[in-house]
Amino acid sequence: MLFGRRKKDRPISFQDNDRGLVLYRYGSDPEDLPLTAGSLILVAPGQYIFIMKGNELTDVWDQGAYRLGPEMFPRLADIGAFRDTPYGPMDADLYFVTTDPVTERKWATRTPALVQEAGRVYRVRAYGTYDLRIHDVIGFILDVFIDRGLKNTFEVTNFLATRAAGAFTATVSEMSVPVTEIINHPGEISGLVKEKANRSLVGTGIELINVLIEGTSLPD
Repeated sequence: MLFGRRKKDRPISFQDNDRGLVLYRYGSDPEDLPLTAGSLILVAPGQYIFIMKGNELTDVWDQGAYRLGPEMFPRLADIGAFRDTPYGPMDADLYFVTTDPVTERKWATRTPALVQEAGRVYRVRAYGTYDLRIHDVIGFILDVFIDRGLKNTFEVTNFLATRAAGAFTATVSEMSVPVTEIINHPGEISGLVKEKANRSLVGTGIELINVLIEGTSLPD
């Protein structure tokens, strides 16, 4: 019984442990504590939390300590997230967001870029990695989480991988350089791809801080 009380009284927090999670819904792990009225939530440096009740965003908080209750979360109380039973389960979902860089996510072209040279069309494929950072948490929540419906890290990083691959395809298709230049100068191309990808991410609250082309190929 003593162990049970200690587990219940532990504060709610989230440690990534190098899994590269950008967005995490608390309670996804069986080891997560129950989210109840009276829970103490600890938000670490570089983290934000936000709380959803159904499809409604109720609260966004940055680094600090927060006690779940009507005093600190009046909006949740107004919409009935606190149930009548003291310390009962919360009728809401808690999400953690990291603003620290997340590195070495993978991308690859699904369809080749078409590059014309000397009357011939080459089909160029590529793959690599990208690093990302959430620089505007509110923009991220409203655009990516609510409007686009991307609810976890896997969906977010797949979305960004598609943007990086699309930026590569558009960049090399628009360039008037020989195919060998594209293949032999990946560093220069990478910078152009990052710029184009970030232009497509305006309003999402996310930026790619690095894009790396690790390999290109000319499939038959």
